Amino acid sequence: MSKSLEENLWKRIAHEEQRGRYLVPSNREERQALERRVRAGMLISPYKDMFVRPEYLTQLSARARTLHTVKALAALHPDWTFCFSTAALLHGLQVSNKLLQPIDIAIEPTGNRRRASGIAACHVVPHQEALLVAGVRATALLQTLLDCACAYPFAYGLAIVDSALHWKLTTKEEVTEFFLQRGKGRHGIETARKVAAYCDGRSDNGGESIARAMIIELGFAVPELQVEIYDPMEPSVPKVADYYWRRPDGHEIIGELDGLGKYQGVLSHQNSDASDIVQAFSRERIRESHLNLTGATVIRFTIAQAQDEDYMLKLLSTAGVPLR
Repeated sequence: MSKSLEENLWKRIAHEEQRGRYLVPSNREERQALERRVRAGMLISPYKDMFVRPEYLTQLSARARTLHTVKALAALHPDWTFCFSTAALLHGLQVSNKLLQPIDIAIEPTGNRRRASGIAACHVVPHQEALLVAGVRATALLQTLLDCACAYPFAYGLAIVDSALHWKLTTKEEVTEFFLQRGKGRHGIETARKVAAYCDGRSDNGGESIARAMIIELGFAVPELQVEIYDPMEPSVPKVADYYWRRPDGHEIIGELDGLGKYQGVLSHQNSDASDIVQAFSRERIRESHLNLTGATVIRFTIAQAQDEDYMLKLLSTAGVPLR
């Protein structure tokens, strides 16, 4: 390959990285040149006809890798419409990493079930309304929410719909009406109706939604979300509780989802040291001690514990959380 073609190739790779997708070769000569660089260890080919620099790939999250793959597939197959969890991802919703693969493609009832190197799965989506989302053809938002709520377990569907409400992309009323009109007779519609009944845009993230789903499934009272709690030590700075219950006797119970998210900024900062991390954890412990001074019962749990049915049943029962 000539020097000019070599320079152009690396420029194309850099350009595709800025666009958030893997490089798709434009002709046979370029494909062969890219494959040679894969053999030399200079590039990686995650899937057929997709190429990326190893150092760039390693910095991508699972979510980002899926988006890069989807955009590359869209370049290879511009007539494809993405649906289900892939469409939810394109809409910017909270999709569990467990749902990122395979890539979901919408087809009509009489359409062919296409495959793309084993990474794509086809789903019949009648009356599909396609629109451009992040430059890619995907099913419309409400259709995507219905598909996900019908296809996935309650917790994952709730997280997806909660995030659509959280970002004010739709309303609970619109979701309920769309599910009622377009969900008749669909497999999984009972789960979808449950999602519509309990979805709440006050949920801050997917983890909080998944934990709330377990609380609901276990039959406990649905907690209030993001409730401001008076802090007797700092009256002008109320604390916000992830979950809140008030029992009939007036006693308050506060639930906190504990995760690395609240410490992530410190942990990922290149100039942080051990003292910064200790201070972050110390601030959280002080916050919890202030909540305890209110007289409320404070319970904490991780996302892993929130998905452990036996653990959550024992924790919530011991704390005195009322049943529905």
